[in-house]
Amino acid sequence: MNSYSNLQSWGWDLFFELQVTNKDEGLKVARVINQERDLYRLSWGDDRTSFAQVSGRFRHDFESSPGAFPSVGDWVLCQMDGDQDKAVIHRVLDRRTCFYRRDPGHGVQVIASNVDVIFVVTSLNRDLNAKRLDRYLSLAWDSGASPVIVLSKSDLVEDPEAITQDLENTYIGVPIHAVSVLEPQTCDILRQYLRPGKTVALMGSSGVGKSTLTNFFLGEETLQTQSARADDDRGRHTTTSRSLFRLHDGAVLMDTPGMRQLGLVDQEEGVQELFSDIVALAEACRFRDCAHDQEPGCAIQKALSHGDLDPDRWDSYLKLQKEVSYQERRSDPAKMAEERKRWKKIHLNAKAHMARKGRGEI
Repeated sequence: MNSYSNLQSWGWDLFFELQVTNKDEGLKVARVINQERDLYRLSWGDDRTSFAQVSGRFRHDFESSPGAFPSVGDWVLCQMDGDQDKAVIHRVLDRRTCFYRRDPGHGVQVIASNVDVIFVVTSLNRDLNAKRLDRYLSLAWDSGASPVIVLSKSDLVEDPEAITQDLENTYIGVPIHAVSVLEPQTCDILRQYLRPGKTVALMGSSGVGKSTLTNFFLGEETLQTQSARADDDRGRHTTTSRSLFRLHDGAVLMDTPGMRQLGLVDQEEGVQELFSDIVALAEACRFRDCAHDQEPGCAIQKALSHGDLDPDRWDSYLKLQKEVSYQERRSDPAKMAEERKRWKKIHLNAKAHMARKGRGEI
């Protein structure tokens, strides 16, 4: 087993150390710092890195569970394969946090593992989209990491403080910072999250400036970027893989590619956390099974009519909640059948109601 002291600078701590037992004698601990398809690059805690692949047994055991395969940020137990530049991964240690999304082709795709803070980056130009932000924040909350909203390219707007204030009124409790690499002092405020041994991931759409921010904190042009297109202020850097970088101050930073699709799987807790104000309102409804439609004593409808709840926010909550519920039913045939039966009954009752109304019975 390699020295744990070397691993601490990459985020190793007691949570992971307690998972290593005597049965793992002869295996080395490493952290996945880059991934290209089924090829991983590992760090041993010092300046050495090696390429690695999972063992044949690992691949066989988890063939139908893509989420169990190593991801950037994972801690793994592996064995050198004769050549000191290559390793075989035998086990992935339990993750402290896990940011994942629905992958249409493979079920679940893990984006980042063992991340402490997630910078949800969105630029203050045409990229600013509240519903996309809701989606990122729901996934971030559910992952177990702490989300921070980073409004990049603040130099492109006249009053970034006003936009920041507006978002703070919506996302209560989530730190929000407007930054621009052209104004370094605005980016320096983010260093409070970049603490020794902590891992911070940058998430967001393509062109919002994630790689530019990564270069800023690294203090060098480690990642190649291109100038933004003049017609829409979007960057043209195309990160195609996730990578971990160790900063001079001891923090670990992860750059990720932009994601066009960000489907939810079972992140109900993340949705409930993000929309805790709506959850609290729903609990104040007169009836516990209130559908928040036309029922008397509905706190949701009251808040909407009085302007205390933004209709767009309510709509975003419904959409995300429906998506999570659908995925849950999809994974459980019994629940899916029950839901279909419920909706069939609703439609039959509605049809019967209209028939009675047409006959003048009601």
